[in-house]
Amino acid sequence: MAPIILVSAVVGGVVASFLPLGNVPLIVAEGQAQLTIHGSGSFQPDDGVTALLPANVWWTDSSGGDHVGGRPSCLWDEKDKGNENKWSRVEAGYRWMKMPSGGSYPLVAWLKCP
Repeated sequence: MAPIILVSAVVGGVVASFLPLGNVPLIVAEGQAQLTIHGSGSFQPDDGVTALLPANVWWTDSSGGDHVGGRPSCLWDEKDKGNENKWSRVEAGYRWMKMPSGGSYPLVAWLKCP
């Protein structure tokens, strides 16, 4: 019995080492994005369904620097009076999230400022 368990463990470890971990492809599109004063917002691709834009999204600034969280530099800031809910042109990566109930929705995982 011990040899069967040992062989099973070795085979399982080899198979598991070849499985992809954390490599989830994103749909990358250009479109318009906005954030609310509370930080979250939405992204509207030029040819797609509106996606949820979370407050702590990974984003790339116009010089190529990466950031996590904070307000992306190309999106409206609550300090800019008169520009409330202003849409900005961006590139974003999003994916469809499956819900336990069977439904799904698009969620932005990355945003790039021009």
